[in-house]
Order: sequence, then structure tokens, then C-alpha cells
Amino acid sequence: MIDDKTHNPDIDGYDPSSSFLLDIAPLVLTAIILMIQFFVFKDFTPHIPLACGILITGLFMKLRGRSWQGMEERFLKVIKIGLPAMIILMGVGMLIGAWIIAGTVPTILYYGFSIFSPSSFLFSVCLICAIISVATGTSWGTVGTVGLAMMGIGMGLGLPAHLTGGGYRLRCFFWRQNVTAIRYH
Repeated sequence: MIDDKTHNPDIDGYDPSSSFLLDIAPLVLTAIILMIQFFVFKDFTPHIPLACGILITGLFMKLRGRSWQGMEERFLKVIKIGLPAMIILMGVGMLIGAWIIAGTVPTILYYGFSIFSPSSFLFSVCLICAIISVATGTSWGTVGTVGLAMMGIGMGLGLPAHLTGGGYRLRCFFWRQNVTAIRYH
């Protein structure tokens, strides 16, 4: 959680900025390094440019007279705030991987071709994805598992991909609306 205490510039090191250009320079330099890697070297892994961005930020912090310890404390504070979301995304990724490895997605494909007809398919996709989204509590997990299988069935039945994709995405996000409505009403 973000603390509600007021920050003292003498203790926390949040001095008023002297230059806007100096403030955004690490961000701009990191973006330039990313673009060079993406467009010149055709390598789409961002790890090295982002590590260089941390180094550039550290150098700019040193130029401004800030300590590494203060920067490290702020890194850890941001990681502490973002960690729950990362854990949720890892859990959704494990769910998707487990369903694919266990054969759930191929099984849905196999039986889907014998159960569904093109006339009832889109309605069935909406209904099935809504139920799976509510049951698992993850719209992204439904898109990555059942949505993937439904896309394959839809293509096999000769239905346009944009209709099938719209059908399962519409219902995959069904649970978000219901959870939000229940939580705030």
C-alpha cells in the first residue's frame, strides 16, 4: 500500500526539480535504446535496454546528488506495490499452461466439432465463456484457454474469426462487470 504520510524533502530527497529536461532524460534515453534494439537490430527482447535504463537512471540520480540507497528503497517500494498483480498474472499463466498441457484445450476442440453447429456456435461461445470466467475468476485465463479452443472450433466450422473472437471476448469479461457491480452496490 502507498503510505499516506507527508514526505519531507530533507529526509526523503524529493527536492524541487531544477530542470524538466533533466527529469525526462533517462526516460527518453531508455526509449531511444529500446527503439534501436527493436528497429535496427530486430530483437524484440526488452531486457538489456531496460537494464541500461536503470543504469542511466542511476547515473542521473548520482548527478543530482541522490544516494543509491534512496533509489534502492524506492525500487523496493514500487516492487512491493506491483507484486500482487505480478503474482496474479503468474497464476493465470500457470492456469493456462496447466489446461493446455493437461489436454483440456485439445479435448474441447475434439468434442466441440461434434457438439456445435455454425448456427448455435456464437451463442454457445458467449454462454460457455461467461460461465468459465465466473467460475475461474479470470477473464484472461478464459481467453487463453477456452477462447483459444473456441477460436479453433470457429475456424473449423468456417465462421469469421472476428465474430468468434468478439463472442468469447464479450463473455470473458462478463465476470468483471458482475464482480464490480456486486462490490460497489
